[in-house]
Amino acid sequence: MIRLGRYQRDFDIYILITTVVLMFFGATTVYSATGGGPLQVTNPGVEQALFGVVGLGVMFIAAGTDYRMLASFAWPLYGLGVLMLALVLTPGIGLEIAGSRRWFNLGITTVQPSEFAKLTTLIALAAFVSSRGEAMKEIGNFILSILIVAVPAALVFEQPDLGSTLVYLVIWGSVMLVAHTRRLYLGALLAAAPLAIIAGWQFLLEPYQRERWLVFLNPHADPQGEGFNLIQARISIGSGGLLGFGIEGGTQSQLGLLKVRESDFIFAHASGMFGFIGMLALFASFVILLWRCLAVVEIARDSLGQCIALGVTGMIFFQSFVNIGMNIGLMPVTGITLPFVSSGLSSLWAFLIAEGILQSILMRHRKLAFQPD
Repeated sequence: MIRLGRYQRDFDIYILITTVVLMFFGATTVYSATGGGPLQVTNPGVEQALFGVVGLGVMFIAAGTDYRMLASFAWPLYGLGVLMLALVLTPGIGLEIAGSRRWFNLGITTVQPSEFAKLTTLIALAAFVSSRGEAMKEIGNFILSILIVAVPAALVFEQPDLGSTLVYLVIWGSVMLVAHTRRLYLGALLAAAPLAIIAGWQFLLEPYQRERWLVFLNPHADPQGEGFNLIQARISIGSGGLLGFGIEGGTQSQLGLLKVRESDFIFAHASGMFGFIGMLALFASFVILLWRCLAVVEIARDSLGQCIALGVTGMIFFQSFVNIGMNIGLMPVTGITLPFVSSGLSSLWAFLIAEGILQSILMRHRKLAFQPD
Protein backbone atom coordinates (compact mmCIF):
# COMPACT_ATOMS: atom_id res chain seq x y z
CA MET A 1 0.00 0.00 0.00
CA ILE A 2 1.33 3.43 -0.98
CA ARG A 3 1.37 5.88 1.94
CA LEU A 4 1.63 9.65 1.85
CA GLY A 5 3.74 9.52 5.02
CA ARG A 6 5.81 12.55 5.90
CA TYR A 7 4.88 14.26 2.63
CA GLN A 8 1.24 14.68 3.59
CA ARG A 9 1.81 18.09 5.21
CA ASP A 10 2.19 19.56 1.72
CA PHE A 11 -0.92 17.87 0.34
CA ASP A 12 -3.11 20.67 -1.07
CA ILE A 13 -6.51 20.32 0.58
CA TYR A 14 -7.98 23.10 -1.59
CA ILE A 15 -7.38 21.08 -4.76
CA LEU A 16 -9.12 18.12 -3.14
CA ILE A 17 -12.10 20.13 -1.83
CA THR A 18 -12.75 21.99 -5.09
CA THR A 19 -12.46 18.73 -7.02
CA VAL A 20 -15.01 17.02 -4.76
CA VAL A 21 -17.35 20.01 -5.15
CA LEU A 22 -17.06 19.81 -8.94
CA MET A 23 -17.65 16.05 -8.85
CA PHE A 24 -20.76 16.62 -6.74
CA PHE A 25 -22.01 19.07 -9.36
CA GLY A 26 -21.23 16.47 -11.99
CA ALA A 27 -22.90 13.45 -10.40
CA THR A 28 -26.01 15.43 -9.43
CA THR A 29 -26.32 17.02 -12.86
CA VAL A 30 -25.77 13.72 -14.70
CA TYR A 31 -28.43 12.12 -12.48
CA SER A 32 -30.88 14.86 -13.41
CA ALA A 33 -29.89 15.04 -17.09
CA THR A 34 -30.43 11.31 -17.60
CA GLY A 35 -33.93 11.32 -16.13
CA GLY A 36 -33.37 10.76 -12.41
CA GLY A 37 -34.96 7.54 -11.26
CA PRO A 38 -34.05 4.99 -8.55
CA LEU A 39 -30.67 5.38 -6.82
CA GLN A 40 -29.19 2.10 -8.03
CA VAL A 41 -25.84 1.16 -9.55
CA THR A 42 -27.15 1.20 -13.12
CA ASN A 43 -28.36 4.79 -12.79
CA PRO A 44 -25.93 7.06 -14.74
CA GLY A 45 -25.77 9.60 -11.92
CA VAL A 46 -24.99 6.94 -9.31
CA GLU A 47 -22.48 5.39 -11.71
CA GLN A 48 -20.80 8.77 -12.11
CA ALA A 49 -20.57 9.13 -8.33
CA LEU A 50 -19.05 5.65 -7.98
CA PHE A 51 -16.55 6.42 -10.74
CA GLY A 52 -15.63 9.52 -8.76
CA VAL A 53 -15.11 7.68 -5.46
CA VAL A 54 -12.90 5.04 -7.07
CA GLY A 55 -11.14 7.77 -9.04
CA LEU A 56 -10.27 9.60 -5.82
CA GLY A 57 -8.56 6.41 -4.66
CA VAL A 58 -6.56 6.37 -7.91
CA MET A 59 -5.69 10.03 -7.33
CA PHE A 60 -4.29 9.24 -3.87
CA ILE A 61 -2.23 6.40 -5.33
CA ALA A 62 -0.79 8.82 -7.91
CA ALA A 63 -0.12 11.38 -5.15
CA GLY A 64 1.72 8.77 -3.09
CA THR A 65 3.98 7.85 -6.01
CA ASP A 66 7.10 9.91 -6.73
CA TYR A 67 6.30 11.78 -9.93
CA ARG A 68 9.97 11.66 -11.01
CA MET A 69 9.49 7.94 -11.70
CA LEU A 70 7.30 9.00 -14.62
CA ALA A 71 10.37 10.12 -16.54
CA SER A 72 11.62 6.51 -16.59
CA PHE A 73 8.31 5.22 -17.97
CA ALA A 74 7.49 8.21 -20.17
CA TRP A 75 8.16 6.54 -23.53
CA PRO A 76 6.47 3.19 -22.79
CA LEU A 77 3.43 5.15 -21.57
CA TYR A 78 3.55 7.33 -24.68
CA GLY A 79 3.81 4.28 -26.91
CA LEU A 80 0.87 2.66 -25.15
CA GLY A 81 -1.20 5.81 -25.58
CA VAL A 82 -0.44 6.01 -29.31
CA LEU A 83 -1.15 2.28 -29.71
CA MET A 84 -4.57 2.65 -28.06
CA LEU A 85 -5.37 5.60 -30.31
CA ALA A 86 -4.45 3.55 -33.36
CA LEU A 87 -6.44 0.52 -32.21
CA VAL A 88 -9.59 2.51 -31.48
CA LEU A 89 -9.65 3.58 -35.14
CA THR A 90 -9.68 -0.06 -36.25
CA PRO A 91 -13.13 -1.31 -37.36
CA GLY A 92 -14.29 -4.14 -35.13
CA ILE A 93 -12.16 -2.94 -32.23
CA GLY A 94 -13.17 0.68 -31.72
CA LEU A 95 -16.80 1.52 -30.98
CA GLU A 96 -18.40 3.90 -33.47
CA ILE A 97 -21.12 6.26 -32.26
CA ALA A 98 -22.71 8.93 -34.47
CA GLY A 99 -19.96 8.65 -37.06
CA SER A 100 -17.07 8.91 -34.58
CA ARG A 101 -14.85 6.00 -33.58
CA ARG A 102 -13.46 7.07 -30.20
CA TRP A 103 -14.29 4.38 -27.64
CA PHE A 104 -13.52 0.85 -26.52
CA ASN A 105 -16.59 -1.06 -25.37
CA LEU A 106 -15.67 -2.92 -22.18
CA GLY A 107 -19.19 -4.17 -21.55
CA ILE A 108 -19.81 -2.50 -18.18
CA THR A 109 -18.64 0.84 -19.54
CA THR A 110 -16.85 2.48 -22.46
CA VAL A 111 -13.34 3.93 -22.36
CA GLN A 112 -12.13 6.83 -24.48
CA PRO A 113 -8.36 6.39 -24.92
CA SER A 114 -7.81 9.96 -26.13
CA GLU A 115 -8.51 11.20 -22.59
CA PHE A 116 -5.70 9.10 -21.09
CA ALA A 117 -3.44 9.73 -24.08
CA LYS A 118 -3.54 13.44 -23.27
CA LEU A 119 -1.82 12.61 -20.01
CA THR A 120 0.71 10.15 -21.47
CA THR A 121 1.56 12.68 -24.19
CA LEU A 122 2.07 15.40 -21.57
CA ILE A 123 4.34 13.14 -19.50
CA ALA A 124 6.43 12.22 -22.56
CA LEU A 125 6.70 15.85 -23.68
CA ALA A 126 7.61 17.00 -20.16
CA ALA A 127 10.24 14.26 -19.83
CA PHE A 128 11.72 15.18 -23.23
CA VAL A 129 11.82 18.93 -22.57
CA SER A 130 13.21 18.56 -19.03
CA SER A 131 15.91 16.14 -20.17
CA ARG A 132 17.06 18.47 -22.96
CA GLY A 133 17.28 21.60 -20.80
CA GLU A 134 19.16 24.37 -22.63
CA ALA A 135 19.44 22.08 -25.67
CA MET A 136 15.79 22.91 -26.38
CA LYS A 137 17.20 26.01 -28.07
CA GLU A 138 18.30 23.75 -30.92
CA ILE A 139 15.85 23.67 -33.81
CA GLY A 140 15.99 19.87 -33.99
CA ASN A 141 14.75 19.42 -30.42
CA PHE A 142 12.07 22.04 -30.97
CA ILE A 143 10.78 20.12 -34.00
CA LEU A 144 10.91 16.83 -32.07
CA SER A 145 8.74 18.38 -29.33
CA ILE A 146 6.15 19.22 -31.99
CA LEU A 147 6.25 15.69 -33.39
CA ILE A 148 5.71 14.17 -29.94
CA VAL A 149 2.34 15.89 -29.78
CA ALA A 150 1.55 15.79 -33.50
CA VAL A 151 1.40 11.97 -33.70
CA PRO A 152 -1.37 11.40 -31.10
CA ALA A 153 -3.11 14.63 -32.16
CA ALA A 154 -3.32 13.38 -35.76
CA LEU A 155 -4.79 10.04 -34.62
CA VAL A 156 -7.39 11.84 -32.50
CA PHE A 157 -8.26 14.12 -35.42
CA GLU A 158 -8.95 11.00 -37.50
CA GLN A 159 -11.63 9.75 -35.05
CA PRO A 160 -12.77 12.56 -35.77
CA ASP A 161 -12.49 14.66 -32.60
CA LEU A 162 -11.47 18.22 -33.33
CA GLY A 163 -12.02 19.41 -29.75
CA SER A 164 -9.61 16.89 -28.20
CA THR A 165 -7.11 17.57 -31.00
CA LEU A 166 -7.01 21.20 -29.88
CA VAL A 167 -6.34 20.07 -26.29
CA TYR A 168 -3.15 18.33 -27.47
CA LEU A 169 -2.02 21.61 -29.05
CA VAL A 170 -2.73 23.39 -25.76
CA ILE A 171 -0.59 20.81 -23.94
CA TRP A 172 2.33 21.58 -26.25
CA GLY A 173 1.86 25.34 -25.94
CA SER A 174 1.65 25.16 -22.14
CA VAL A 175 4.89 23.19 -21.82
CA MET A 176 6.68 25.52 -24.24
CA LEU A 177 6.00 28.41 -21.86
CA VAL A 178 8.58 27.00 -19.45
CA ALA A 179 10.84 25.23 -21.96
CA HIS A 180 14.28 26.67 -22.69
CA THR A 181 13.42 27.24 -26.32
CA ARG A 182 14.06 30.22 -28.51
CA ARG A 183 11.20 32.69 -28.70
CA LEU A 184 12.14 33.09 -32.36
CA TYR A 185 10.76 29.60 -33.07
CA LEU A 186 7.52 30.34 -31.28
CA GLY A 187 7.23 33.66 -33.08
CA ALA A 188 7.72 31.95 -36.44
CA LEU A 189 4.93 29.49 -35.61
CA LEU A 190 2.62 32.34 -34.61
CA ALA A 191 3.42 34.15 -37.85
CA ALA A 192 2.62 31.00 -39.84
CA ALA A 193 -0.57 30.28 -37.85
CA PRO A 194 -2.97 32.28 -40.10
CA LEU A 195 -1.84 30.36 -43.19
CA ALA A 196 -2.07 27.06 -41.29
CA ILE A 197 -5.60 27.90 -40.13
CA ILE A 198 -6.69 28.78 -43.69
CA ALA A 199 -5.17 25.56 -45.05
CA GLY A 200 -6.75 23.49 -42.27
CA TRP A 201 -10.13 25.10 -42.88
CA GLN A 202 -9.93 24.42 -46.59
CA PHE A 203 -8.40 20.94 -46.70
CA LEU A 204 -8.70 19.24 -43.29
CA LEU A 205 -12.06 20.13 -41.79
CA GLU A 206 -15.17 18.23 -42.84
CA PRO A 207 -18.14 20.30 -44.08
CA TYR A 208 -20.09 19.71 -40.84
CA GLN A 209 -17.10 20.93 -38.79
CA ARG A 210 -16.90 24.14 -40.82
CA GLU A 211 -20.66 24.52 -40.40
CA ARG A 212 -20.32 24.35 -36.61
CA TRP A 213 -17.72 27.10 -36.57
CA LEU A 214 -19.93 29.33 -38.71
CA VAL A 215 -23.24 28.65 -36.98
CA PHE A 216 -22.02 29.57 -33.49
CA LEU A 217 -21.69 33.15 -34.75
CA ASN A 218 -25.37 33.13 -35.69
CA PRO A 219 -27.26 30.06 -34.40
CA HIS A 220 -30.52 31.38 -35.85
CA ALA A 221 -29.10 30.90 -39.34
CA ASP A 222 -29.79 27.16 -38.86
CA PRO A 223 -32.27 27.03 -35.94
CA GLN A 224 -33.42 23.46 -36.64
CA GLY A 225 -29.97 22.06 -37.41
CA GLU A 226 -26.52 22.93 -36.06
CA GLY A 227 -27.86 25.99 -34.25
CA PHE A 228 -30.64 24.15 -32.41
CA ASN A 229 -28.73 23.09 -29.30
CA LEU A 230 -26.92 26.40 -29.04
CA ILE A 231 -30.27 28.21 -28.95
CA GLN A 232 -31.73 25.76 -26.42
CA ALA A 233 -28.62 26.03 -24.24
CA ARG A 234 -28.91 29.81 -24.05
CA ILE A 235 -32.59 29.58 -23.19
CA SER A 236 -31.85 27.00 -20.50
CA ILE A 237 -29.13 29.15 -18.95
CA GLY A 238 -31.28 32.27 -19.04
CA SER A 239 -34.36 30.57 -17.61
CA GLY A 240 -32.53 29.22 -14.55
CA GLY A 241 -32.99 32.49 -12.68
CA LEU A 242 -31.36 33.02 -9.32
CA LEU A 243 -31.86 29.59 -7.74
CA GLY A 244 -32.82 27.34 -10.67
CA PHE A 245 -35.55 24.72 -11.03
CA GLY A 246 -33.96 22.05 -8.85
CA ILE A 247 -33.41 18.41 -9.72
CA GLU A 248 -35.81 18.47 -12.69
CA GLY A 249 -33.63 20.93 -14.57
CA GLY A 250 -34.69 23.89 -16.67
CA THR A 251 -37.64 24.10 -19.01
CA GLN A 252 -35.65 23.08 -22.10
CA SER A 253 -34.46 19.92 -20.36
CA GLN A 254 -37.91 19.09 -19.04
CA LEU A 255 -39.31 19.40 -22.56
CA GLY A 256 -36.49 17.28 -23.99
CA LEU A 257 -35.25 20.14 -26.19
CA LEU A 258 -31.71 20.32 -24.80
CA LYS A 259 -29.71 17.42 -26.23
CA VAL A 260 -26.42 15.88 -25.02
CA ARG A 261 -27.10 17.57 -21.69
CA GLU A 262 -25.10 15.04 -19.67
CA SER A 263 -21.82 15.88 -21.44
CA ASP A 264 -21.39 18.63 -24.06
CA PHE A 265 -24.22 20.81 -22.72
CA ILE A 266 -24.00 19.86 -19.06
CA PHE A 267 -23.30 23.48 -18.08
CA ALA A 268 -26.60 24.61 -19.62
CA HIS A 269 -28.49 21.85 -17.82
CA ALA A 270 -26.72 22.64 -14.54
CA SER A 271 -27.66 26.30 -14.96
CA GLY A 272 -31.30 25.29 -15.21
CA MET A 273 -30.92 23.17 -12.06
CA PHE A 274 -28.86 25.43 -9.79
CA GLY A 275 -29.49 28.90 -11.24
CA PHE A 276 -27.17 31.88 -11.09
CA ILE A 277 -26.06 31.21 -7.49
CA GLY A 278 -25.14 27.63 -8.29
CA MET A 279 -23.15 28.66 -11.34
CA LEU A 280 -21.27 31.23 -9.27
CA ALA A 281 -20.27 28.37 -6.96
CA LEU A 282 -19.19 26.32 -9.99
CA PHE A 283 -17.11 29.19 -11.37
CA ALA A 284 -15.57 29.81 -7.94
CA SER A 285 -14.57 26.15 -7.71
CA PHE A 286 -12.79 26.29 -11.07
CA VAL A 287 -11.07 29.57 -10.20
CA ILE A 288 -9.77 28.18 -6.89
CA LEU A 289 -8.68 24.95 -8.56
CA LEU A 290 -6.77 26.79 -11.31
CA TRP A 291 -5.20 29.11 -8.73
CA ARG A 292 -3.89 26.12 -6.78
CA CYS A 293 -2.69 24.42 -9.97
CA LEU A 294 -0.68 27.53 -10.85
CA ALA A 295 0.74 27.44 -7.32
CA VAL A 296 2.12 23.97 -8.10
CA VAL A 297 3.85 25.41 -11.19
CA GLU A 298 5.47 28.06 -9.00
CA ILE A 299 6.44 25.67 -6.21
CA ALA A 300 7.81 22.86 -8.42
CA ARG A 301 11.56 22.53 -7.94
CA ASP A 302 12.48 20.82 -11.20
CA SER A 303 11.73 21.23 -14.87
CA LEU A 304 9.79 17.95 -15.09
CA GLY A 305 7.40 19.03 -12.34
CA GLN A 306 6.97 22.50 -13.82
CA CYS A 307 6.21 21.17 -17.29
CA ILE A 308 3.66 18.62 -16.05
CA ALA A 309 1.98 21.11 -13.71
CA LEU A 310 1.63 23.77 -16.40
CA GLY A 311 0.36 21.20 -18.89
CA VAL A 312 -2.33 19.98 -16.48
CA THR A 313 -3.31 23.58 -15.68
CA GLY A 314 -3.57 24.35 -19.40
CA MET A 315 -5.80 21.32 -19.99
CA ILE A 316 -8.19 22.18 -17.15
CA PHE A 317 -8.40 25.85 -18.14
CA PHE A 318 -8.85 25.22 -21.87
CA GLN A 319 -11.48 22.50 -21.52
CA SER A 320 -13.42 24.51 -18.93
CA PHE A 321 -13.29 27.66 -21.04
CA VAL A 322 -14.30 25.93 -24.28
CA ASN A 323 -17.10 23.81 -22.75
CA ILE A 324 -18.68 26.73 -20.89
CA GLY A 325 -17.97 29.01 -23.84
CA MET A 326 -19.88 26.82 -26.29
CA ASN A 327 -22.79 26.59 -23.85
CA ILE A 328 -23.13 30.37 -23.63
CA GLY A 329 -22.39 30.94 -27.33
CA LEU A 330 -18.81 32.21 -27.16
CA MET A 331 -17.30 29.10 -28.76
CA PRO A 332 -18.41 26.62 -31.44
CA VAL A 333 -19.61 23.14 -30.46
CA THR A 334 -16.51 20.94 -30.25
CA GLY A 335 -17.52 18.10 -27.93
CA ILE A 336 -15.00 18.93 -25.18
CA THR A 337 -15.93 17.71 -21.71
CA LEU A 338 -16.24 19.98 -18.68
CA PRO A 339 -13.54 18.66 -16.29
CA PHE A 340 -14.90 16.64 -13.32
CA VAL A 341 -18.48 17.53 -14.28
CA SER A 342 -19.34 15.92 -17.65
CA SER A 343 -20.37 12.27 -17.60
CA GLY A 344 -17.88 9.52 -18.38
CA LEU A 345 -15.19 7.47 -16.72
CA SER A 346 -12.29 8.38 -19.01
CA SER A 347 -12.29 12.16 -18.64
CA LEU A 348 -12.93 11.99 -14.90
CA TRP A 349 -10.19 9.49 -14.14
CA ALA A 350 -7.66 11.13 -16.45
CA PHE A 351 -8.08 14.45 -14.63
CA LEU A 352 -8.01 12.79 -11.20
CA ILE A 353 -4.75 11.02 -12.07
CA ALA A 354 -3.38 14.35 -13.30
CA GLU A 355 -4.32 15.97 -9.99
CA GLY A 356 -2.65 13.13 -8.13
CA ILE A 357 0.56 13.90 -10.01
CA LEU A 358 0.19 17.58 -9.06
CA GLN A 359 -0.10 16.55 -5.41
CA SER A 360 3.00 14.38 -5.80
CA ILE A 361 4.93 17.39 -7.11
CA LEU A 362 3.75 19.49 -4.18
CA MET A 363 4.53 16.91 -1.55
CA ARG A 364 8.10 16.42 -2.75
CA HIS A 365 9.15 19.99 -3.42
CA ARG A 366 10.90 20.36 -0.03
CA LYS A 367 13.07 17.34 -0.73
CA LEU A 368 14.23 18.94 -3.98
CA ALA A 369 14.54 22.48 -2.62
CA PHE A 370 18.33 22.40 -2.36
CA GLN A 371 19.01 20.03 -5.23
CA PRO A 372 20.04 21.31 -8.66
CA ASP A 373 17.51 20.92 -11.48
